[in-house]
Amino acid sequence: MIRARGPLALRTLVTVVVLAWLGSRIEAGVVVGAVGRINGALWSLLVAALVVDRVLATGRWLLLVRTSGFDLPVWSGARLFLVSSFLGSFLPAGFGGDVARTWELATRTGDTARALAVAALDRWLGLSSVLALGAIALAAGSGPPIDSRVTGAVHALLGLVLLAGLACGIAGGVGLTLLPGRWAAAVAGVSGAVARFRRRKAAVGLVVGLSFAAQVVRVLLAWLIGVGLAIDVPLSYYFVVMPISIVLILLPISVAGLGPAQGAVMWMLRPAGVPDELSFAMSTLFVLLGVAGNLPGAVLFLRSRPRVQ
Repeated sequence: MIRARGPLALRTLVTVVVLAWLGSRIEAGVVVGAVGRINGALWSLLVAALVVDRVLATGRWLLLVRTSGFDLPVWSGARLFLVSSFLGSFLPAGFGGDVARTWELATRTGDTARALAVAALDRWLGLSSVLALGAIALAAGSGPPIDSRVTGAVHALLGLVLLAGLACGIAGGVGLTLLPGRWAAAVAGVSGAVARFRRRKAAVGLVVGLSFAAQVVRVLLAWLIGVGLAIDVPLSYYFVVMPISIVLILLPISVAGLGPAQGAVMWMLRPAGVPDELSFAMSTLFVLLGVAGNLPGAVLFLRSRPRVQ
């Protein structure tokens, strides 16, 4: 726990510094006024989109678990996913949930290699699908002009994620020849679990479909927030902007993705003529709604704790 204080303090510092810098460049009153104009009907749509997102993410993870050979009851698995997502909020960004889920799944089943394989596949599918959506939107080429650096970032990140998947695919054979016995066995175990999953063609197709659906819902969530804030940008533009924002939210460089994500969205929406105050409000609400999506896990966690007499 002591070791975690240093990285947490650094992420907190990054968040505070970046938010303070961004705050000095916008008018807080404009941000508050814009958020206050979002009506109740739209808030209901945002909550509904958040619920759909959680259902899709939970379903994808459960399918990965079952396809990987774990005999985990649906409710037990759903509870594990939701609680670990909540507990992961206290760990580095989005990867904290992966750590909590992997630890719990490995503890319950005694199969660390397969638990790691599930976490790796879940994260890889999430990143590759959202970046692929960005690449598809760029290929469609509709909407306001997009900074060439944004285009390059989407393509570069997608290339890196795909290369990482290829590297994992061949890691088992390489690990057996280059790594010490203990590490080689661990790498081979994870690689073997991934290979077993790939052989389940129907399940792979369904998992990929759920992954793309979840990312589409997240982009729609950002677009709906933008509609509520009167941001005049087409949906296609969000499919380019939000993948980079989502990646920044996941990186363990800030608290819950606050700070860097807002700064990136503000920069990427400027060519479309969006005022910084509105893009800051949209990206902040997007991050905070993501945090709110973990509240069901908080409720389940608190209900499972023994009561003090």
